[in-house]
Order: sequence, then C-alpha cells, then structure tokens
Amino acid sequence: MSIEACIAHAIHKDLDIIEALPEVYELPMEQLEQHIDHYIHGLQQNLVKAIKTLGEPYIKAKDAAGLCITCLRAGVTLPPEMMLKMCQTILQLNAIEARFIADNAEGASVYYMKLTINA
Repeated sequence: MSIEACIAHAIHKDLDIIEALPEVYELPMEQLEQHIDHYIHGLQQNLVKAIKTLGEPYIKAKDAAGLCITCLRAGVTLPPEMMLKMCQTILQLNAIEARFIADNAEGASVYYMKLTINA
C-alpha cells in the first residue's frame, strides 16, 4: 500500500477525535463537522510530510516507536500512545502489497493483494 493509504487507514482505525481534540466539547454544533474535517486533513498532511521526509529508516526497520517519536518531533500533535498505535498500523499496512479495486454492491472495499506462501 502507498504510505498515503496506510496513513488514511491508520487515522480511520486509531484516531480518537475526543482524546486528540478535546476542545470539540466547547464548539457550537454548527462548527463541529468543519473543525473536525479540517483537523483530520491537517493531521494527514502532517503525517505524510513527516513520514516521507524523515520516516523511511524507521519504515524499513519496522520500528514503530522510532517512527512515532519522529512524527511527534516533526510537530504531529497527538497523544503519544495514540501516535504509537497509528505508527504500528502504518507499518502493518505498509507490509501489505495491495491495490484498491472498487467497492462492491454491499459497500465493502475490494483489493487486489499479492501474497507469498511458503509451502
């Protein structure tokens, strides 16, 4: 998977918006969706930039903790535990060679995956 796809999946899977962005409690309902969308878009951009520029050694070494610290030092503002979980997800997904094909009639995503089986 591309690093962008890995990051998008990690955000979807591991981001707890209430923990990451506690000020949402104080926002008026009309501003909530726009504020959260803006935050997630910025988070994804920051993660892509940090990982593409500084994260390659940690991705090759499959070092989630090193990738986590690198992202935090690069200015990604997430609680460390959440950032570590996202980095673990990114590394797991990065190892999968998959390509999105389409969504089926039931709404499930269909991927082409290359597998190596040792017999």
